[in-house]
Amino acid sequence: MSARTKIKDKSLINKLSPAEGILFYGLLCVLMIAVAVPFLTLVASSFSSSSLIRANGARPWIQAFSLDAYKIVFMYPGDMLYSYLVSVVVTAAGSALNILLCAMVGYSTSRSTFRGRNIVTFFFAFTIMFQAGFVPQYILYRNYLNLYNTWAVLILGPVVIVPHIIILRAFYAGVPGELYDAAKVDGASQYRTCFQIATPLIAPGIATVVFYSVLTYWNDPFTAMLYTDDLVPVALYLSRITQYIEFLKYAQQNGFAGLDVAGSEIPEDTLLYAIAIATTAPMLFIFTLFQRFFVRGLASGAVKG
Repeated sequence: MSARTKIKDKSLINKLSPAEGILFYGLLCVLMIAVAVPFLTLVASSFSSSSLIRANGARPWIQAFSLDAYKIVFMYPGDMLYSYLVSVVVTAAGSALNILLCAMVGYSTSRSTFRGRNIVTFFFAFTIMFQAGFVPQYILYRNYLNLYNTWAVLILGPVVIVPHIIILRAFYAGVPGELYDAAKVDGASQYRTCFQIATPLIAPGIATVVFYSVLTYWNDPFTAMLYTDDLVPVALYLSRITQYIEFLKYAQQNGFAGLDVAGSEIPEDTLLYAIAIATTAPMLFIFTLFQRFFVRGLASGAVKG
């Protein structure tokens, strides 16, 4: 956003009458409360007693401070840290590769000089509506590409995301054609034109796609569940904890030989909140870093679309 636009926005706010100002800031406060209260409820409930949450429901304040849910989440700290490591490595490598490939395809299909751009775009869009399914994909990864239980399968699984290509194509299409003509006159190759001339001009679009890509990789337990045995990202690790709690609850109700869980409180209610915090906390940190570019990217993409 340019300085002229900021000044214009401030002047519009200053022109509000007292009644309009009260209404405007009142609506902002209502929206802020509507966003903050659910998050405060999530955090407070994760530190509350499970029995009180079950009896009174979730509240935006702590009910009988308890760390039982987090003790279960981090009951195996080594495994938990390793799952975070797997997620961080896969997310970083996968997002970087996703941006590289989607930027190249988006740039190519945005150029009017590329004669086959409509055909290429059609084939990518076709995969959104029609997919082969998990069985052919599983056979391909395991029997032909030999990617089973490897880091590569976690990275290459969602590496090309068609909506990301469409977003970047819209941004590249907004770059003035005169810059491409000037780069061609100067003898710049297509790679240099893409990465050194066009890409720096669409930083909000790149940041938007980076954020979406990070969310996709971080919250993907299914690829690891289907194609790996030893590599467990944090999303899959935490989902297994919920299955473990369901097993303990079943054992408590029916009784298992050699497993004494009778009389012990299983924090199944607060555990869901603690798992949500453990999963989303890193993403909240990433979002705060990219928030400015993310909002600008959404606004620019909406205008271009």
